[in-house]
Amino acid sequence: MSGITILCYHKVGPIAEEGRFLNVEPSTLRQHVRFISRRNRIICAKELAHNWTDSAVCFTFDDAYESTMENAPRIFEEFQQRATFFPVAGLVGTSSVWDAEKARPLADWKVVLEAHKRGHEIGNHTTNHPHLNSISKEEQLHEVSSAHQTLVGQGLVPVTICYPYGGYNEDTLSVVQANGYAVGLSLRKGVASERDDRLALPRIAVGYSDSVPMLFYKMVMRPRLRKLGL
Repeated sequence: MSGITILCYHKVGPIAEEGRFLNVEPSTLRQHVRFISRRNRIICAKELAHNWTDSAVCFTFDDAYESTMENAPRIFEEFQQRATFFPVAGLVGTSSVWDAEKARPLADWKVVLEAHKRGHEIGNHTTNHPHLNSISKEEQLHEVSSAHQTLVGQGLVPVTICYPYGGYNEDTLSVVQANGYAVGLSLRKGVASERDDRLALPRIAVGYSDSVPMLFYKMVMRPRLRKLGL
């Protein structure tokens, strides 16, 4: 596998509690981690800044849902692996208001910081989860810098940022660079290449129906087919 695959997850909980929307069952995530850990090196997002090792896989989790922080860290620890989680700094411990009627609880700081203490990475996902590419540069600066200050105030040292909804523009890249970020993650589809801008790396979204064979297809087969123009 050429390049680095950055996987994007959201909720990790039983379907009876979380439904299918932006969710994978804990048993499915365990199968993913088992399958990949036997074949690839698993890295945290901060390692993308400097150490580029083709065929590595990075697991990222947007929003720090309560179900995610309850289930995902311990699954990775079963395999002596770690992952990267992106809480929305101004809404930690509340609910995912951006999901409207499907809003679900977000983990509180105690749970987020416990994951950090156990070796997982905590990154910046803005203060209020806006579409960054639809607001002014000044508003983007506030969203990024205020979230950064909140994370630092919690004793964290964030060096990676994940753009809500995957959206960004040139102002976004300028703002995150000015705030000292080394890695920025979008939702542009594909496998990340060393030639990519480190502040606008692509990811592969993972959903409820993604069994191990489907995950393999998304990670390996689909990129190969795209290169062939198929």
